[in-house]
Amino acid sequence: MTEDKKNPLGPTGERLRHAIARVREARGMSKKELSDRVAALGRPIPPLGISRLEAGTRRIDADDLVALAFALRVNVNALLLPTDGDGTEKVDLTDQVSLTAADAWQWADGDKPHATTERDKYGQVLRFRLDSRPEWDRDPIRKMYNAVLRETSDRNALAGQSGTFSVEDGQLVLRADDGREVQRFGPEKES
Repeated sequence: MTEDKKNPLGPTGERLRHAIARVREARGMSKKELSDRVAALGRPIPPLGISRLEAGTRRIDADDLVALAFALRVNVNALLLPTDGDGTEKVDLTDQVSLTAADAWQWADGDKPHATTERDKYGQVLRFRLDSRPEWDRDPIRKMYNAVLRETSDRNALAGQSGTFSVEDGQLVLRADDGREVQRFGPEKES
């Protein structure tokens, strides 16, 4: 039994193989030309390998994916996610996770987590944005995150829930003056 049959392509792998062919053809590029471009980027894939990628019989690793995106002059998301439609159609990202195309793009762009809870919807969004950006690009996001925390603290204080913040289990916790937990901010604890 081959590796591909043991672990068949999932929905993103299927979308990726079709996207490579679609973008390559839209660029008027032959498989040989794409092969030459990725080789020039230090990631040689022979034309037969390109055929197998597009047929779904050869897997694409992360290094191949980046080289293919560069060679095709698109970003990685344009190969992994749908680029047509109006954004409302459901997209399977894994066998267990489906989002609308618009939500999938927001997740992939680091704008919005794939799911939030009502308990801390905005803190989760801002925490996701903070964790999805490189350190050198976090200041504006950190300022927004801190502003939301200040706003929540001010709102709670106005409601008679003044207290102190502390960090517990990687989350920011607001405790009332009597020690009672008022609110948690940050990523959900894993069970």
